[in-house]
Amino acid sequence: MSILATMSYGQTMFGFAEMDCTEMLTRHDSGGKISALEDWLEGYFSGRIRETQRNMAIVRDLNIPIYDLLHKTCTKNPVLNIQEASDLVYVTIP
Repeated sequence: MSILATMSYGQTMFGFAEMDCTEMLTRHDSGGKISALEDWLEGYFSGRIRETQRNMAIVRDLNIPIYDLLHKTCTKNPVLNIQEASDLVYVTIP
């Protein structure tokens, strides 16, 4: 397998990507909104928008609460990790 093939196979995620939703919910319940996670989400969505070339002006224009949508998604699907839940949020926004 070539190096290029392995590089394009997956992406390395940092920060909150691998955190379980159950951990996120526990931290949120004990201390409120996790501001560092909210910052991570902003960067993650920015990267996804560049990756997909999707026009997400609606997020900015309507001030869509991405963190709240993530919290709702994690509550419904606590077995997910933050990256998986974030991806679900991303695809549900029109």
